[in-house]
Amino acid sequence: MLDFIKTVTTQETSEETKLELLKESVQRNVSSEEMAQIVRYIKTYQTIKLDFPEAIDVCWTGGSNLPRINTSTISALVLWMLWVKVLKHWNKASSWRFWSFDLLEWLWYNLEADEKEMMENHEKNNIAFLFAKTFFPIMKEFGQVRQEYGKPTIFNILGPLLAPANPKIQIIGCSAEDKMQLMAETCKLLWRESVMIVRWEDGLDEVTLRWKTKIVELKDWEISTYYLSPKDFWVESCSFEEISWWDPEFNIDMAKSILNGSCKTRHTDLVIVNTALALKLLWVEQDLEKGVYLIREKLWYLN
Repeated sequence: MLDFIKTVTTQETSEETKLELLKESVQRNVSSEEMAQIVRYIKTYQTIKLDFPEAIDVCWTGGSNLPRINTSTISALVLWMLWVKVLKHWNKASSWRFWSFDLLEWLWYNLEADEKEMMENHEKNNIAFLFAKTFFPIMKEFGQVRQEYGKPTIFNILGPLLAPANPKIQIIGCSAEDKMQLMAETCKLLWRESVMIVRWEDGLDEVTLRWKTKIVELKDWEISTYYLSPKDFWVESCSFEEISWWDPEFNIDMAKSILNGSCKTRHTDLVIVNTALALKLLWVEQDLEKGVYLIREKLWYLN
């Protein structure tokens, strides 16, 4: 796969040739060592250089195709409200479907912010939204061929690994269970310090309020796998219908109500458990119950 990427980025290649090379490349399994090499190679094309190693990077891979609110964006904002330094890395393909653009526009966030503005905003406000296209325009070279191929490839998990602001701490939602270990091992090779790869049993790339959530965690240079259930967060389980979405307008209204503390549905609990897991990753000595209490207290105060 690395050879395919190098060929596309360094040579004049027709879309037909790209497709042939991609089909040939996906027949071989990609190791964590090759994934790390791919990340390092693509980052040589990064157009804006940022360095926020002390911030937590929140990034979901998408791909579950399940109707849900944009939990990761709202969770990142709740973390910011708790004075946590946050990076929200995202791309247009997945975010358009789940209305991140509309939400960020509602927040008056400049989607076209340049390097200086992003640095100043993070230094002053402790938050930055990192639009992948801004940092890696080279990735457009793969857009058409990926669409023509029409099947998942390593490109579907590449976004969170690129992490343009070089964070040491990440929480990554991944809908592909067979890629979770690969992502964790790659993060280790990239010298990330603390990472959680998250997926629930039905394929949603976040913590769920239904059944169990699988966690693959990198901590102290060791990788472990375990499961969490709603009771670990001291919340009740619920059906997926209670935390799903209906349309973009509903989702924006839901985000507003969660962030101002007036939401009365289980969507609040969904955001709370995902935020609490991020707090646990940041503050190792804090248990999940304390994190849930802290978040509820903050949202209650806002209301």
